[in-house]
Amino acid sequence: MVLPRPQPGNAEYSEIHYRYAGQAGHIHEVVSIEGRELAKVGFPDKKIVYYFLEDLEFDESAKRGTFHDTQ
Repeated sequence: MVLPRPQPGNAEYSEIHYRYAGQAGHIHEVVSIEGRELAKVGFPDKKIVYYFLEDLEFDESAKRGTFHDTQ
């Protein structure tokens, strides 16, 4: 689980980024664009929002893995 924490007033983020700030989501993938890492974050309402990796707070106690890890 991750919690997006975008910095206030960051021009690289839109209203949708701030709407989902602080809401629990999970990372689908991490991509590198122009030397910066972005995480594709999915939320319970099925919305997908990209955040810079450095703007995410990670729940270290959360279970990690993918559907490949289940039997």
